[in-house]
Amino acid sequence: MNDLGFWSDVDDMCRIDMDSILEYDISSFILQAILDSSKDGLIVTDENLLIKKVNIAAVKILGIKEDTLYETFLTEILKEDILNTIMLTGEKHIDEDLNFFVNGTRIRCVTNIIPVRIRGKNIGLVLSLRDTKNLHKMVNNVVGYKASFTFDDIITKDEGMRSAIELAKKAARTNCNILIEGESGTGKEVFAQSIHNYSSRADGPFVAINCAAIPRELVESELFGYEKGAFTGASKGGNPGKFELADGGTIFLDEIGELPLDIQSKLLRVLDNLKISRVGGTYEKSIDVRVIAATNRVLTNEIENKNFRGDLYYRLNVMNIALIPLEKRNEDIELFAQNFVSKLNAKKPSDPKYIDPSYIESLKKQSFQGNIRELRNVVERSYYLCEGNLITSKHLQNKARQSNITDIVSPTKEILPLETVEEQCIRDALAHCKGNAIKAANLLKIGKATIYRKLAKFNIDIDEFS
Repeated sequence: MNDLGFWSDVDDMCRIDMDSILEYDISSFILQAILDSSKDGLIVTDENLLIKKVNIAAVKILGIKEDTLYETFLTEILKEDILNTIMLTGEKHIDEDLNFFVNGTRIRCVTNIIPVRIRGKNIGLVLSLRDTKNLHKMVNNVVGYKASFTFDDIITKDEGMRSAIELAKKAARTNCNILIEGESGTGKEVFAQSIHNYSSRADGPFVAINCAAIPRELVESELFGYEKGAFTGASKGGNPGKFELADGGTIFLDEIGELPLDIQSKLLRVLDNLKISRVGGTYEKSIDVRVIAATNRVLTNEIENKNFRGDLYYRLNVMNIALIPLEKRNEDIELFAQNFVSKLNAKKPSDPKYIDPSYIESLKKQSFQGNIRELRNVVERSYYLCEGNLITSKHLQNKARQSNITDIVSPTKEILPLETVEEQCIRDALAHCKGNAIKAANLLKIGKATIYRKLAKFNIDIDEFS
């Protein structure tokens, strides 16, 4: 072979390689342009989950420099078991609510994960992600996952209650679990909402669930959610549980002592690992939730009776807030009564009513086993029975805290308008059912549509009774 021929061959080879490189660069440039045209964040990995491509939207969503993301393993920023499941099964996952962790910051995204397969072999993943911070905030506001009470709404002269408020404020500044103990009607949810609004999670969701109100067979799916086909009647797309809905915020587990023992063990695991697994699911999902539990039971007695797990009790009872019953803070009765009347007057400012001192003295002599909730019911009844502008002791009736329609239409008293009696019956039923309109309708033996129509007619806010 002569030298001229040799260098000619080398020149041809170089030209071929340069052409290949140029074609590769052009293809890579076109691919990057396609990726950057998407408003959603896009991440492309190889078979080892090493990030090979990202677009501008992904860089913005994750708040990290582009060159930092390249050659980073996806598992370093997405610590979810779902990745292993996808690599093993090759199944795509759509609209997964996942948490990315970048520089110690959690970014919550709705994510689609599509495996790329050639001849049955996974050669990588394509992820599209959308930041859900503003979306979740909007949805939570619309569906009511928002705390409305603050510590300023808690009215008291009692030193013990003031100490409880200060302790609750200290607890709010931490991220620890909290157990609120107190009789029914002492304001446990008001405290829970106030703690949430005083904490760094105030912008996140506040999800409350009454553990005693859930049918036994639905407790697990209500708390932890379920996947499609998990059981007969399950939603086609599955459904997130209350813990997922509370991600980034606070979950309030009211009447925690009513949870079945098997669910208690699953709750303990969630508290330990901060991961949940939906009913029918094949992987665990990380969550960031602050747990506030409440009970009107003495849980230490329930532990002795084998009705409550001791390990769960100690996991929940990191910070304990005990609320004092109304009978032990008699001076607060007047504060509450005046507050309730002021709220009722605000609904009808043209015809305000006022409280006579004799009424307060009579109230203080009564026993309120239902605490603040029962007191509110009594004051509201008196308010509607009063046809003038001054509420006096005569408007208390005999044993006013009992729902007895004969007191309203007693033959010895003036007959009241039917609408007044009807409204009070609805209010009594709502108070008895703690604001549950469906239960109140069943109690009154009327339909669901009827009670909601009556609520609108009388301008009754069921939140007043919850």
